[in-house]
Amino acid sequence: MTAPEHESPAVESYVRLKALEMHLKAHGFVTHHVAGGLVVRNATSTARSCCGPNGVSADTITCRPHEDDENRYWYFTSWRQPIAESERITDALVTIKGYLGAPD
Repeated sequence: MTAPEHESPAVESYVRLKALEMHLKAHGFVTHHVAGGLVVRNATSTARSCCGPNGVSADTITCRPHEDDENRYWYFTSWRQPIAESERITDALVTIKGYLGAPD
């Protein structure tokens, strides 16, 4: 799915991050929006791979066109690693759970 001609990339990214946010919250993650991204925290577990303040597992997810996939919108980690195409929210959720841990 490509962004409609009248939608700006920032709006398109925000809408797709909101969709991901609903799924993450349903699975127990704590989220909040920051400029250009979605902070996702697992406040009940401390994963070894990435920890934020006070040992809480967290990452800032972004959504933008992926040059290697015909500019389809993808979710990316804060270290710019692709997570999943934005149309594949379940895949993104599984990946995020994999590196932040599943909330208790």
